[in-house]
Amino acid sequence: MTFRDFFSPVWWISFLHRVRYLHFFAVGISGVGLNLAITVGLTEFFLGRENYFTAYLVGLGANLIYNFVLHTLVTFKTEGSHARRLILFLGYSVLLAYLQTRVVRYLTNLIGVDWYALVIASVILVFSIMTFVLFKFVLFKKIPPESTP
Repeated sequence: MTFRDFFSPVWWISFLHRVRYLHFFAVGISGVGLNLAITVGLTEFFLGRENYFTAYLVGLGANLIYNFVLHTLVTFKTEGSHARRLILFLGYSVLLAYLQTRVVRYLTNLIGVDWYALVIASVILVFSIMTFVLFKFVLFKKIPPESTP
C-alpha cells in the first residue's frame, strides 16, 4: 500500500471486499431491514401498536439468526462448531447491544443531544469494525482440520 492508495476509494473498496468487510456490512444492513420489516408487519397487522416491543423482539431474534446463518455461510464460510458459535454469537450480540446503548447515552449527554445522530452513527461504525475483527479472527475463525499421523 502506498500513501496515495490510502486516499483512493477504489483501493479501499477492493481492500474491504478482500477482507470480507463489505460482506459483513451487507449482512448487517439487510438484517436490520429484516428486523424492521418483521417488527412493523407484526405490529401493524397482527399484534397492534401497544405490543410493538414484542414484535421488535421477534424481529430481533429473526435478525440475529439470519445474521448468524449468513455470516457462517457467506461472510466467513466456516464449518463445524455451529452450536458453540451460535451461543457465543447470541451472547456477544446481547452484550454488544447493551454496551452500544450505554455508550450512545454517555456520549450524547457529553456532546449534546443536537449531535445524537452523529453519535449513533459513529458508535455503530466503531462497534461494527470491532465486531468484524472479533468475528473474523475469533468467533468465525476457520478451524484447521486435524491431521492424521
